[in-house]
Amino acid sequence: MSWLAPLLLIAAQATAAAAPAPTPREIDPKVAAQVPIIAGKLEHWQGTWGVVGSKLACRTTRSSGDEEIDALGCASTIACVKTELPALKAIADGAGTEADKQRRMGEKLATLQPCMREHRGHGIAELAVKRGRG
Repeated sequence: MSWLAPLLLIAAQATAAAAPAPTPREIDPKVAAQVPIIAGKLEHWQGTWGVVGSKLACRTTRSSGDEEIDALGCASTIACVKTELPALKAIADGAGTEADKQRRMGEKLATLQPCMREHRGHGIAELAVKRGRG
């Protein structure tokens, strides 16, 4: 199997980052109101990733209905998959049946959930500030 062939689906739950939360009086209510809206839409986003040449790429397969949120989903996917790309390539190019390789790649991708939560959490916060104050 060519390691370029599988465009594996990444659909992770959007959650807030693990950073200490500011106290309620420090949070602008307009910004705070955006967080559940953005997170809720991001939960519906799905995308695929793949390598074209030497470049990692992401494509939205199920839109959240919001281009900025879709971009956030892809940015998080690329940032997190990039860290494990050599290991994923080794699995794809290694020995085993297609089913075995897909299973092993799925297991490896599952380990990226903490990275996805962190990146998405930061992205949600940045977008909430932009929209709440804009």
